[in-house]
Amino acid sequence: MKKLISILAILLFMAGCSSTTNTNQSEESQVSIPESLEAKLYGKVTDAGQVVYKMSIDLGEKISATDVDEETFTVHAVGSTEEILKGTEVESFGDYDLDRTIVKTEVDGQYIYIYFMQNEGATLAYLSAARNYPVDLSYTVTLNKDLTLDVDGEEAVLSDVVVNVDTTVIDEETSKFQSVLVEDGINYQFYEAADSDKLIVWFHGNGEGDYDSSNNNVAQMLGNRGTVAWASDEAQEIFGTAHVLAFQAPDTWYYAQSDNLLEKAYEEINEVVEKYGIDPSKIMVSGASAGGYMSTRMLIKYPDLFSVALINCPALDVATDRGGETPTDEELKSIAQSNTAIWLVQGDDDTVVKTDECTVRMFNHLIGDLETVEKEFKQDLDSNFITKETAKDGKYKLSLYETVIVEDKPMLEFKTDLDQDGKDELTQYSSHWSWIYTLRNNPKSTDDTDIWTWAASYLN
Repeated sequence: MKKLISILAILLFMAGCSSTTNTNQSEESQVSIPESLEAKLYGKVTDAGQVVYKMSIDLGEKISATDVDEETFTVHAVGSTEEILKGTEVESFGDYDLDRTIVKTEVDGQYIYIYFMQNEGATLAYLSAARNYPVDLSYTVTLNKDLTLDVDGEEAVLSDVVVNVDTTVIDEETSKFQSVLVEDGINYQFYEAADSDKLIVWFHGNGEGDYDSSNNNVAQMLGNRGTVAWASDEAQEIFGTAHVLAFQAPDTWYYAQSDNLLEKAYEEINEVVEKYGIDPSKIMVSGASAGGYMSTRMLIKYPDLFSVALINCPALDVATDRGGETPTDEELKSIAQSNTAIWLVQGDDDTVVKTDECTVRMFNHLIGDLETVEKEFKQDLDSNFITKETAKDGKYKLSLYETVIVEDKPMLEFKTDLDQDGKDELTQYSSHWSWIYTLRNNPKSTDDTDIWTWAASYLN
């Protein structure tokens, strides 16, 4: 869909007959200035979800701008869920109507690129129904001052123009995936990795489940890096290429048992295994929060399905209250009877799901009386962490990240570059968002092996 946007500007002309008074046209040379331009939006899935981080404006062939800076344009953005929420009592906490913060501009031939702060301009909004849902986007551009152009070697001034802004967000990472809708099953996004015989399965957190049977099948890909990280160049190199299957819960993973989601996921995983020639011994599962609960439930029900599991802040303690079943001690102990290697990750003071009742409890049941070793890791900007693991074989690992108190709340710390200046800065997120570390390949074992390399060793 395209929106027709008027660029507002002041057109200044000097009165008189001299051919030198009008820089747009003269008696000696007729310079053609475009009457309309095309603009596109570019998205990036950050740790906190997909944002529009860049806009391009196409000036046309043989035209370039010579004096663009952060003050040249004002870019106004609207993100709205009004249409989808019409007639409901559901509220949106993520709709916005604002001028985007421009951090830098670039000119490359006929294109002007405008870069924005990445802590705004989200493509999803969080709803009171506890779901992230795609917003309808609208962008308006205002030209704040005359823009000097080089039109095929001659100078001209752009003062008034119409820009067609295509609000389809271009994202190189999400474009790698194809949406698969499964009737009476579980929809998923799928990345096909050529001739790979490996599979990575991702179970998202509660906020990325489907809303109101919309079959949007994108929230799990846009809500955080839980889908796209596994198809990144770094991950594909470490795992030696692997297909990626990212499910979207029809509602919530807490209904894993009541809605037969375990059986449906198992069946669809096996269909993918057969279709793409995947080696059944080379399947990894990873999940976060409610998806960590779903991952744990899959390990309990299908102990031979996964060779390795990376489970982040699994919402075990709250499962019963939210429609699921908190695993019993016996169920968690039973996982240790399988060959699945497991690495658990969580903040040391998670205020959403309790650390002691989730990863620590699960780890203790896995290791039983086995001897463990541990190592502390100090980091710049990212939170420090401790990894504890079974001493004999390192089959079970637990990484706990140190939280810091910010305005009386525990928070986790992350190295980011939200202003796109190429310099690292500190950003603090919820004490629950420990999956970010796993998706950045940050946790390390006591011998300094990173979590992805360790997981990949079980798929070779």
